[in-house]
Amino acid sequence: MTDQELIKNFYIAFKNKENDFSKFCHDDIEWITMDGMPSGGRYVGIKSIFEEYFPKMLSHFKEFHTIPEQFLDFKDHVMVTGKYRGISFKNKEFDVSFSHVYLIKQNKIVQFRQFTDTKIIRDSLN
Repeated sequence: MTDQELIKNFYIAFKNKENDFSKFCHDDIEWITMDGMPSGGRYVGIKSIFEEYFPKMLSHFKEFHTIPEQFLDFKDHVMVTGKYRGISFKNKEFDVSFSHVYLIKQNKIVQFRQFTDTKIIRDSLN
């Protein structure tokens, strides 16, 4: 499987709410989200990311969709551009572009970095 296929399959698994991310992620994966994101910051390890970060972050929203649009390969990195779309519990909608950068080693994601306009997302919470 190519690095790009790995990342595409990761998005599909996440969208389908699969629970076993060990087939995509290294045990000590580093997940770095923008400080302005709800519950944003740095998380290390599959459990920390998928059992702590995501439940906390998603608890702010009725709907939160990650819609990848373009996948770009750069040696051991894959960059994904797309949109976040959602509705907060204040019934405010948002639509904002993102870039995700993945570092891949031995066919596993070892690092994720997020780039987005967190102000648009945070404004939907107020």
